[in-house]
Amino acid sequence: MLNILFIDDDSFMLKALQRTARRLKPDCQFFLCEQASFWQSALPEGVVPDAVFCDFLMPQKNGDKILEEIESVYPSTVRILLTGDTAEDVVSRATELAHFVLSKPFSEDDLNHVFNCLERLNALNFSPELREKLGRAQYFFALPESVSKLRSLFSQTDVDVSDVAELISHETLIAAKLIQLANSAFLGYARHTASLVEAIKRLGLRLTEAIIVAMSIEQLASSKVPAASHKRFSAWAFSYANACRQNSKWLGFNMEMQDFISVAALLTGVGHLTLAAEKASYSPQPINLDEGLRVDDATLVTAYLLTLWGFSAELCQLVLLQDKPDFTVTGLDIKTLCLVMFVVKFKLSGQLNTENEQRLQAQIIDPSIKKWLTHTL
Repeated sequence: MLNILFIDDDSFMLKALQRTARRLKPDCQFFLCEQASFWQSALPEGVVPDAVFCDFLMPQKNGDKILEEIESVYPSTVRILLTGDTAEDVVSRATELAHFVLSKPFSEDDLNHVFNCLERLNALNFSPELREKLGRAQYFFALPESVSKLRSLFSQTDVDVSDVAELISHETLIAAKLIQLANSAFLGYARHTASLVEAIKRLGLRLTEAIIVAMSIEQLASSKVPAASHKRFSAWAFSYANACRQNSKWLGFNMEMQDFISVAALLTGVGHLTLAAEKASYSPQPINLDEGLRVDDATLVTAYLLTLWGFSAELCQLVLLQDKPDFTVTGLDIKTLCLVMFVVKFKLSGQLNTENEQRLQAQIIDPSIKKWLTHTL
């Protein structure tokens, strides 16, 4: 059960929000606060809100200041800013503090999307300490509005690729990158194309979406991450995605699953960039082949962000399990993809030697996967 706090000086808006929210999520608890400065008194003693929806423009104190207070008191709480002001400075400030920014008037679907993300975030079963750490502002980037619009378009069952291309064409760097990738060895097409529509068709909507998200986060992180580190992590993410695709293809996975693992690998770079933005000296943790395999910090950050951004539970699961592979897996399923990601990441880490290769081989029982591992290493 979720505990949700709504803060707005407009009592009519508060009651309308509560009615809609109760209809969407009847099992949740909703608390209302009309005087922003006293938001803490609106919560019963001992209740930590899972999320706070806060209006931006209020007479006592604006929503960005309230969200700062909420982050300080309840860092694990997901923060949602409601605003009708789309000025660049307002949106920029909001995305530094809020996990979601809902532009007024927002729809029932917008609310439902946030609620579903909250439920899936709880389902990750992160410890309270980890949730508090990840919830602090330096550990996330809110997606730009242009990217959110594109993702909304991607989610339609009958999406027109021409409409997608039209939106992307206004983002010159992203459009150029998509065409470059569509002509690269990443996909293996012999014929060159300069068409953005064809580039998107070659990449597929799922991979196109992931590339757009990754590039948008790169742009947001560019002011916080040293240029050399930024270039290194971006190059690593694309190398990781390409290697995962090629290895899953060698194992016999179909195109859909090749796209699936490519997306998971590519978006893992988002976690690295986020950590690099928080700490300039950040470097990936070494992979440990001992029994005590642990999930890398960048993997945790990636899973947290992708869940908040509404990516599928299956994709978030694949991201999380890439550092905790099942060496006894047989056949072609998501557990095998996790093992592929682990092995590829291990190889890219530069830790490969004869001893470690033998230790990997000894843990795998499936003959076909052993054969693939010999081919890969």
